[in-house]
Amino acid sequence: PLSLVVRSGSCRMLNWGDKDAAEQLASQLKELLRDRTMTFDQLASVYSIRHGKSVSERLKEMSRNGRPMTLGDFVAQMEDFFEAAGKNQVRARAAGSIAPADDRPFGGSSWAGYPSGEPSKAAGASVSQRGGAAPAAPAEGAVAPSPMKYADVSKAVQGILKEFGEPISVAELDALFKRQFATSVSDIVGMSTEEYLERKENIFDFNEDRGTVCLQCGMVAGPPIAEASVVKDEVFVVKEFELLIESMGPIVYISTLCGKFIQRNGVSVTSVITGRPLDLFKRHPEVFRIVGAGNVTLKKYEQSAEVQRLLGKPSSKAHRVVKAAEEAQMPVPQVITEQHVAEEFRRLILVDGVDSVYISSLCGRFLQRFKKPVTGIITCKPADFLRRYPDIFVMTGGGNVGLREILGPDAVSVPPPPPRVPKAIREEQQLCLEVVRKIELDDQAFADVHGSINKDVSIQAVMQRLKQICKQIEQASFLALDEVVLGGAVGKGLLSNNPAAEIVCFVRQLPYKNFPQWLPHILDTLGPVLEANLVGLRADRFKVEKDHLKFFLAGGGVEGSRGASAESSGGTGELRVKVFISPVFRDSEHLLESFKACAPAERHYLYPALVRERSDFVGRQPHRRKVLMRLMNWWASKQIWSSHASAPSDWLLEVAAIHACRQLQRSKPGREPEDPKSAEGLSEMVARTMEVLASLGKTKVVWEKEEGGAMYAEQDIPRTLTSSASLFMDPLNPYNNLADGSSFDARDLCSAAEAPDFLLAFQKEAAKWLLRGGEGEGEEGEE
Repeated sequence: PLSLVVRSGSCRMLNWGDKDAAEQLASQLKELLRDRTMTFDQLASVYSIRHGKSVSERLKEMSRNGRPMTLGDFVAQMEDFFEAAGKNQVRARAAGSIAPADDRPFGGSSWAGYPSGEPSKAAGASVSQRGGAAPAAPAEGAVAPSPMKYADVSKAVQGILKEFGEPISVAELDALFKRQFATSVSDIVGMSTEEYLERKENIFDFNEDRGTVCLQCGMVAGPPIAEASVVKDEVFVVKEFELLIESMGPIVYISTLCGKFIQRNGVSVTSVITGRPLDLFKRHPEVFRIVGAGNVTLKKYEQSAEVQRLLGKPSSKAHRVVKAAEEAQMPVPQVITEQHVAEEFRRLILVDGVDSVYISSLCGRFLQRFKKPVTGIITCKPADFLRRYPDIFVMTGGGNVGLREILGPDAVSVPPPPPRVPKAIREEQQLCLEVVRKIELDDQAFADVHGSINKDVSIQAVMQRLKQICKQIEQASFLALDEVVLGGAVGKGLLSNNPAAEIVCFVRQLPYKNFPQWLPHILDTLGPVLEANLVGLRADRFKVEKDHLKFFLAGGGVEGSRGASAESSGGTGELRVKVFISPVFRDSEHLLESFKACAPAERHYLYPALVRERSDFVGRQPHRRKVLMRLMNWWASKQIWSSHASAPSDWLLEVAAIHACRQLQRSKPGREPEDPKSAEGLSEMVARTMEVLASLGKTKVVWEKEEGGAMYAEQDIPRTLTSSASLFMDPLNPYNNLADGSSFDARDLCSAAEAPDFLLAFQKEAAKWLLRGGEGEGEEGEE
């Protein structure tokens, strides 16, 4: 017998016995839909990604009498939650909009099961009876466009990014995507564009702090990518593999080869050859040579020394199983740090007794022993992490790493993949580079650029929302809060088109050390609490990181990127917020003592404690210096960095700008303009800052303890830092070298800050009105 569910005075006979489970599923689906329209397939895919279980399984569990329902049938019956938007498409029913009983497909009828055995037809009939519920049918002879699928989005986004030679904002990406495909990324994938880009980190380089995205360097390195029209068959796969091994080899891990193939071509190897890659290599012995341990090379490289060494190693499965079992029995420390990662990688390479080992293999063996992935411990990619230890490791290319103690002191690491070189830029969006490079930038031009990149900022609106957030955190938090302090660009007074804020919660009775042992538990608990209490302030996408909690505020007071309207850019800009937890320190001496006692690898946990000092240090700078800092932060957002470790922090750029201005002030005393907001000298300030950045790693910068200088005396700096080859001291922390090679690779920054193209980003921005002013004025006149 079917169960009877009474709702709103009408009798509805449904094919499930658990009313609560049905309404829970309907609520989950409605939450995923939000204000979007999806096909049933898209909705089912998004549900499985978000909840880790397929809709079909949920419906099968709820269905009775062995008659599982389809998603279309379920949606048709849950009229209070959904409404049809077309054939096989659905959207969430607006709050308060409940279909009358007479209009429901089964309202007021004694429907038992599926009438005439055709539930889809019954549901479809009800749609046509609703006034205005179904869209108008296409004109006779017209072909309805096929909806874009989840798998198509990556290729489409790649195509847009390839048109640009520099990172673009996510808002601009959304606007371009919508313009080209008449839909949005979020409508197709069922999640925000930012979340989608994070999930595809092997393809897209998404800089969350700056809100920009570009293609990963690995996507543009290597042999040319084949045209989309080329037939993808086994011959194509063989040729593609051959080209990839030539550029990455001579020995390449098979999994890496397959991953690179799908990155470049948008399809998997197995879908083309309908079999295993290993079988493909065996069918073509004239091209490939399998060398064991999951590696492959080309037949022409068979006699090379590197390949012969690997062929001579025992590579049987039994041998690998025994070795893995032995490593799994080794003791594991209670707290695993980055130092343990470096030591374990070195040990594994020594155990193998070879010149180099594949990095992915090291990561897999680390996971087997420590039961924790390497990426859960380090804050960057494994290859970038290894480059932080040039005295220990040597990057040998092709995803392999060796030891300097084996390869010798003269061994040199291969450079990281080069940043993408811009192609011919779209005619309607950018001008010829030769013309742009001839633009001369004076003081007023830099002031105009500053006005252009900050024209859509509503400081008052952002500050008002953040004060509401801070107040809500104080009311909702379960922590023994001493105070909540606002920092980041907002706290420093450096708000721009890519706004970011830091909120630091100072909590009483917290320990001053061993942060990895207690901080993650607090953040994991705090996240759901804030998510539940900040939903009314349009906060979403909460995520716990290693040392903070992050979320986004929709419509953060900044209009769409580059002056785009809110509608064309997918809505108003977003405000990125990071929430940190800090103990309460007695005074500045107590804080510096804690820095000294803390292990160098864990000192970043104390970063939030100086939030007020950073805001004060920047806040007391003259207006022109703040303009300079905004310009430098914007300039950095337009560069392409080869890795996350190569991207400079905002704090480094701001401190470098202040240092450059102090140098100018000493060399030319008494030359400050009478008007503090004058643009006089701005071009000289930019040029001097570029000189400072280009000299990182070649000079030592130590701040003097004077008015506007360091918070500490020079003798407070540890000797281990003063003896460093590259030194750029943090003016607020004697234990922080901003140019420390173990956490920041300055080579990209030094190169970007050198002539001839160090001002190119500013010249491109200025070109928009300097070279097109006449055209723009004409357009305005017509309007």
